[in-house]
Amino acid sequence: MLNEATRCDATGAGARPAVSRRSAVLAAVAPTARVAQLGPAALTLALAAVPSVVALARGDTVVATPLIMAALLAGAALAWGVEDQAAELLASMPVSSPVRTSLRVGLVSLVSISGAALIALVVAIGPGLPPGLGDRLPESAATAAAALGVGLVASRRGERAAGPVGLTAGLLTVGLVVALAVRWPAMLPALATGPTHDRWWILALAGIAVAVHAGRDPGRR
Repeated sequence: MLNEATRCDATGAGARPAVSRRSAVLAAVAPTARVAQLGPAALTLALAAVPSVVALARGDTVVATPLIMAALLAGAALAWGVEDQAAELLASMPVSSPVRTSLRVGLVSLVSISGAALIALVVAIGPGLPPGLGDRLPESAATAAAALGVGLVASRRGERAAGPVGLTAGLLTVGLVVALAVRWPAMLPALATGPTHDRWWILALAGIAVAVHAGRDPGRR
């Protein structure tokens, strides 16, 4: 009986920290949402919708290009999640900096996905979605990863406008790859579908690696 009681106490002691950490993360969601840059992220998605709205207003039946622009901006909007303007205020909470960053990026991702889905819905109601819409996912993921990676590096170096820096860098990175793909089409991916189109995932993985490295807890570097 004594051994069983001791075992139960040890199990409970090991479970309590996990429950406490989970509770701390859940408790951090609301204050993180209040200080996250959700407004600028929503504004970015509103700007992303402008080309599609203009195309629909003109009665265009082909809206592939506006949707590509919307996909790229939706990906780049994730850069707003790197800004931690209330870092000193939230530093007293029992959650680490990477956890707070993950929460902000997750919240901004919800705004981005919701905005992109709304744009797609409007186009679907109008002329209809173009075929191969899923082909926009690789370059959108590459834009998002590049924006997050550069944004987190800028944030860790003390850049106050890390969000706009990351957003701009994400779009410029994809634009540079597309421009170079004109010269080396057999090596680099373009926005058009082709044999090299899946290589956008390589850029996405590189951006994720940079983001993970830059997003580590400063105290553990």
